[in-house]
Amino acid sequence: MFDTEKEMLESANVLKKFDFSLTKKIAKEIGSKRVIFTGMGSSVLFPARHAKSRAFEFNIKNSVEAYFASDLLSYNNFSDSYVFLCSNSGMTKETILLQEHIKRRGAKCIAITAVPDSILAKRCKDKIIMQCGFEKGIAATKSVVEQGLIYDSLIFNLAKNQGRKIELEKINKSLASASKNILSNIDAKVPKNMLDALADSHFIYFAGRTTGVADEITLKAHEITRKSAFFYPDTHIVHGIEESIESNPMVLFEPSKFREFIEDFIGFSKRANCKLFGVDSSKVIEGVKIKSAPYFENYCLLAGGWGLLRSIARKLNLNIDKPKKALKVGNPYRGK
Repeated sequence: MFDTEKEMLESANVLKKFDFSLTKKIAKEIGSKRVIFTGMGSSVLFPARHAKSRAFEFNIKNSVEAYFASDLLSYNNFSDSYVFLCSNSGMTKETILLQEHIKRRGAKCIAITAVPDSILAKRCKDKIIMQCGFEKGIAATKSVVEQGLIYDSLIFNLAKNQGRKIELEKINKSLASASKNILSNIDAKVPKNMLDALADSHFIYFAGRTTGVADEITLKAHEITRKSAFFYPDTHIVHGIEESIESNPMVLFEPSKFREFIEDFIGFSKRANCKLFGVDSSKVIEGVKIKSAPYFENYCLLAGGWGLLRSIARKLNLNIDKPKKALKVGNPYRGK
């Protein structure tokens, strides 16, 4: 078994052991300040966008933003803000440069990293050291889950402080079933028709809600299947994209959330000659059937996406631990 596969499976234990009281003090310190989640690659795509969605779900008073670190280098006003700098390695160039940038402007920031002696950890007075450890696989998996849980913890505690009904006992009880379902979803059966179409394709098109799942799986598709992949949020793909799109399969995450638009997706797939498949806990269209759990639906869905990509890689006989071009730290900081 490849290290990447082992780390996918280890994410279930990360979920099962997580303590949501981790950010209790930080939430009190933040109060009503603007919260900015930032980093690069997998440290933003799922964790930050999922957190933003979670904040909207609980209707918290804080303004919650998700940005790539490189985007924020263009801005100078970080007043009344609390910035979360997330980098599994603690070596990401853009994130470290942003730390320098916002420090000069007197902004409050905290580092989230798996490496306690990393540059980012050393430069930030406040930090959260992730417990999952630094991954061996090129494709980040269990670290993405822990980053998401840290942000979930913050949103839960902010919401609770603001009088929202947050049933932490129910949330904690759901961790066990979510953990079990993650393991099941990584091994979920992929229909032969779907697997053949994806393995034989030049590109893969992904669509889904802007919760971070589908766009994170799109990045993982590049790393794990060695295929170009494109993410189109929500129903965006049916708004003129077919004019120039090529005939390749499309995977829709959570088609059950798009029931009013399934006929539109089917119409698109016919016009563009793209086979349409789904990944969901409900059987709405042909695809991968996964298991879900209350409060942790996105984590279960993410694991289903990992399993799909692993199945494609296995069919293509790929060594997913040893890509030819991709680096573990996408753009490492070279300074001191």
